[in-house]
Amino acid sequence: MPTPSAGQFLQNAFHRAGITARPDGDSGSDYIAIRVGAHGVIMIGGVVGRAKENEIHYRPSEHQGWGAVYYPDTKNNDGNFTEFYQSANTDLAQDTADAVKAVQKIIAGR
Repeated sequence: MPTPSAGQFLQNAFHRAGITARPDGDSGSDYIAIRVGAHGVIMIGGVVGRAKENEIHYRPSEHQGWGAVYYPDTKNNDGNFTEFYQSANTDLAQDTADAVKAVQKIIAGR
């Protein structure tokens, strides 16, 4: 069985935590998206400033940290967002566990 990508590892961790998460992206980035409330979204991918910035489809051994942002109102698309998790941890399992905890706190606070 092939090793899942770092993004699949992250998505599986969210699934185990009871959080609905799906891969998403655009021409410049790939990330995991999590809906929060009626119009909010959390986006998480490779941390900014590292080789895997805004990526999720890479080998687990290439992991250089997760970065997550929360957009409270995507309906109005006003550019308002909060960076709430930024890590340079190369330990995928630990970094993923920490990122899931950070996401849970954001969801609980909304």
